[in-house]
Amino acid sequence: MAKRKKTIVAGDLIKTVIYTAPEPRDGPRVRAAKSRMTSAAQKAMNDKTARGRLEMSIAANFKRHDLFLTLTYRLKDLPAKRAGAVLNVRKFLRNMREVRKTAGIPFKYIYVTEEKHGDGKLHHHIIMNATERDIETIRSLWPHGDVIDIEYLGCREYATWAEYMTKEGAQGRPVGAQMWTPSKNLDKPKVTYSYVGNDETLSPPIGAHVLEWEEKVTEFGSYCYIKYYFPPKHWGEEPPQRRGPWPLMSCL
Repeated sequence: MAKRKKTIVAGDLIKTVIYTAPEPRDGPRVRAAKSRMTSAAQKAMNDKTARGRLEMSIAANFKRHDLFLTLTYRLKDLPAKRAGAVLNVRKFLRNMREVRKTAGIPFKYIYVTEEKHGDGKLHHHIIMNATERDIETIRSLWPHGDVIDIEYLGCREYATWAEYMTKEGAQGRPVGAQMWTPSKNLDKPKVTYSYVGNDETLSPPIGAHVLEWEEKVTEFGSYCYIKYYFPPKHWGEEPPQRRGPWPLMSCL
């Protein structure tokens, strides 16, 4: 008898599950017990929620030294409607892409436009890959506000960013509009399947930072799930510190 194993690799974020699955010769009681293992494994690994999909997309495409931006507006420049704000952020991203293209550097991003929390004013959150000249470029391409908040992705876990970017849900969006907008060049997480021996178990690799770990064992089989990442060695014990808020000046 062999267990099933599924692994999802999204950049430095890894999710793995090993579980005992039902077999044709199993009786009703054994099949029911093993089916519960299969259901637990599927629940852990299937990112059916918007938040779960976004977490893995962020991890698959961005490093922890990449950036999280919040673009805001001066009161006099605040768009009257959401559609106007979306046009502004799209222009910003289009111009950023041109700057990167000229420099021969790919530009990846994920953005959301929000207005349902805080002071209720329209603003944008953007995750983007970083370069050395981002501060100057961002300042020149966002003329609508005096303060741009900038943080390293490494200041928080990917799941925290995903939760933050989906906190408004579908409120205020046109019917059918997606919760966030990615650039077209994003990579998808890599998924592998295999069979392993019945005595195979899971444990966090040396040096891994464990985010989630769950085990279940019965007389008929087992289920084990783990989610972890490897912190870059040059961080030491602490992740990068935030860069903002930034009122039209470099504060690296």
